Amino acid sequence: MKDKVSMRIFYESKIMEQSAHFGWQNKDSALYGLREGYKNSADDLVRTALKSENIKTLDTYIFPILFSYRHSLEISLKHIYLRCWGKLPKGGHNLITLWDEVKTEVVDGFINNEAALEEVKRNKTDFVPYSLAGINLTKVRLLLKEFQEADQRDFERINPSAKQTDQNADVWRYLISTDNDLYFTSSHSIDYLSLKESISYLYEIFDFIYHITDEYLSY
Repeated sequence: MKDKVSMRIFYESKIMEQSAHFGWQNKDSALYGLREGYKNSADDLVRTALKSENIKTLDTYIFPILFSYRHSLEISLKHIYLRCWGKLPKGGHNLITLWDEVKTEVVDGFINNEAALEEVKRNKTDFVPYSLAGINLTKVRLLLKEFQEADQRDFERINPSAKQTDQNADVWRYLISTDNDLYFTSSHSIDYLSLKESISYLYEIFDFIYHITDEYLSY
């Protein structure tokens, strides 16, 4: 244990078993690491909260969990778009806007686009077709809409003139607005297992869409 004088936040110990390493990633692997990190850490926190059976833990862990889950979905959508078009989509932090861009420009404009697939076939000698027919894309948007509206409802209640893109998930990050108003002024309840199941459902679909995109573009 180091003494307080030599204590540092960003200390390089050179001990692999207790160190994190970053800065070596390219854009693709950076976003992959982000979405995995936020999703897996939120899953771990859910397990910890449920195992505790402690009201304080259950009531306080929910906010970093919701923020982490939300961010994992946002990064997943941006990761898909980046892999397909080499740039980040417009839409900022708005989940619905991001999904609509991915649905229009990646799912419809690339994965389900016959002209685009013909180009893929010309470049891949081992082309294997994938299908999204078994995935309820309408349900995906509805779940994202539920999350986005939870962001908006209390945000707009105390920020009626604010633009939608200004939210930045502040509702889950701070709970109190820059005008010192509480976002939540009535009682709410969230079931941890249902939350985890719904997020995992979305995350796995986004991961599959990314996988298809990556496979088609890997010549």
